[in-house]
Amino acid sequence: MDIDIIEILLYIANVVILFFFLRWLLYKPITKFLNNRTDSIQRQVDEAAKKHTEAEQLKAKYDEMMSSAQDLAAQIINKGKDVADEQARQIVEDAEEKAKELRARTQKHISEQKRQAVLDMRQDVTRIAIQIAEKVLEREVSYDDNKKIIDKFFEKVG
Repeated sequence: MDIDIIEILLYIANVVILFFFLRWLLYKPITKFLNNRTDSIQRQVDEAAKKHTEAEQLKAKYDEMMSSAQDLAAQIINKGKDVADEQARQIVEDAEEKAKELRARTQKHISEQKRQAVLDMRQDVTRIAIQIAEKVLEREVSYDDNKKIIDKFFEKVG
């Protein structure tokens, strides 16, 4: 086994020629393929990032809408409570007003009845006094007669 320098140089020359030929023939298509593949992967990564960002925005919007809906529900509930409280207060106020009016009418009626009773009593007393005066003028009244007249008066009055 002899090592021949010329053969080694020929092998080296063949490898170098083959390298440059393959580079000239295959380098651009492979580079183009790899660049296209890299661009495609980058687009997919960018699109995934964009979709992730959109999803985050939608989630934030959804959370905001949920919070807004909860706030609105709380406002509606509070407004309903306020309306119910106002209606209850109004009902109580109306009932108190009606009770006050009823008391006033009843008091007025009682006062009117009392006034009428006093008037009736005065008329009775006046009539009885006139009757007594008539009887006294007709004849002389004794103590017993006077007592009987007074007793009759109190029987009629009381």
